[in-house]
Amino acid sequence: MTRCLLNIDLGELPGEDEQLYALAHLANIACGGHAGDAASMRRALALCERHGTLAGAHPSYADREGFGREALEVAPAVLRAQVAEQCGQLAALARERGVPVRHAKPHGALYHAANQSPRLARAVVDGVVAALGPDVTVVGPGAGALRDAARAAGLGYAREGFADRGTLPDGALIPRGQPGAVLTDVGQARENTLRLATGGAVDTLCVHGDTPGAVSLAREVRAMLDALEQPPEPLGDSALRLVLPEAVDRSLAREALRALPGVRDAVITEAHACVYFDPAAPPELPALALTRLRVAPVARVEHPLLRIRVRYDGEDLPKVAERAGLSVEEVVRRHAAREYTVRCVGFLPGFAYLGDVEPSIACPRLPVPRPRVPALAVGIAGERTGVYPFASPGGWNLVGTALDFTAFDPTRGAALQLGDRVRFEQVRP
Repeated sequence: MTRCLLNIDLGELPGEDEQLYALAHLANIACGGHAGDAASMRRALALCERHGTLAGAHPSYADREGFGREALEVAPAVLRAQVAEQCGQLAALARERGVPVRHAKPHGALYHAANQSPRLARAVVDGVVAALGPDVTVVGPGAGALRDAARAAGLGYAREGFADRGTLPDGALIPRGQPGAVLTDVGQARENTLRLATGGAVDTLCVHGDTPGAVSLAREVRAMLDALEQPPEPLGDSALRLVLPEAVDRSLAREALRALPGVRDAVITEAHACVYFDPAAPPELPALALTRLRVAPVARVEHPLLRIRVRYDGEDLPKVAERAGLSVEEVVRRHAAREYTVRCVGFLPGFAYLGDVEPSIACPRLPVPRPRVPALAVGIAGERTGVYPFASPGGWNLVGTALDFTAFDPTRGAALQLGDRVRFEQVRP
């Protein structure tokens, strides 16, 4: 594990939200000790497969009544057998689906007891290996008996921190049942994530699937980890380029970045945001400014819908139809049937890149651009479509001509702004 991953304890509760599996990098699946049965394990494995989540075992003391959160007096040999049985049940069901189980994390009281006792730690590790084999990673505290036992057995080990748990001054977790032990505030989870993920002492962060508001917490943590995973690229000494998450509203991203102290401007491109700042006051972790936009869909703005009348008379229209194996009429119908969004504005003043074109009619740029494309020509290039605001060189496939449309006005600027919605309406000759 070379980056900080989000792990979530799952398969524990009825009606568990599927979003948790989509947000987790690692799913720790309850396998019968404290919770879970064959049906819940099958569902969890199916959701891991659907969302590309790495499946792992979450064994516990055999304590369904206490949810595995009470330390029990269990002989190491018995504990080894219990852990092997639980992990083995999950592994058998996983083999039915062809889903690998490559990590294991003890649950609750066993997690802490095994980390304090070398004998219990060895029993847990031996049970895990007996069921899952030697090619497995154990998830546990940053230091202690569990880590030592895993390493002695030649296993991988991932140091864990907790986004949704409070800590004592010495760094230990506040015991459950005490004030501040379980964090449900997204802001506190955000602070924990930033502190732990940038501190270099953990490989993975946990959100418990049974924490109230787990989906919101996990969404926040995952967004922050994704942002931290892709640090900005310096462009000289006064600019940075950031990868722009697909789900972020482009206009809100620009405003969020412009609002950072020291930032002079932010320019949005197809896949990146370029931030220009005062070299004397570079912004700290600008990528984190985008995470709030990813986890707060209510912040999305309602962008206007602009309808552009088009006469489909472009010289490349027959070629686009031939490439798609469709009639010209069907290409026109599919182009006009879709609602597009302004992904970025550039190349020429007012030139809006609109996405996404119906995949069946997407067509690559011309290998050799034309020296002159007429103003208001409507073109397709890959998955984008757009209207040329002025006569210019260009390599897009021309499919039509926009009517009664001014893409750029010197006094008002571009007619289409980031996030605006566009529909094309066919005008027949």
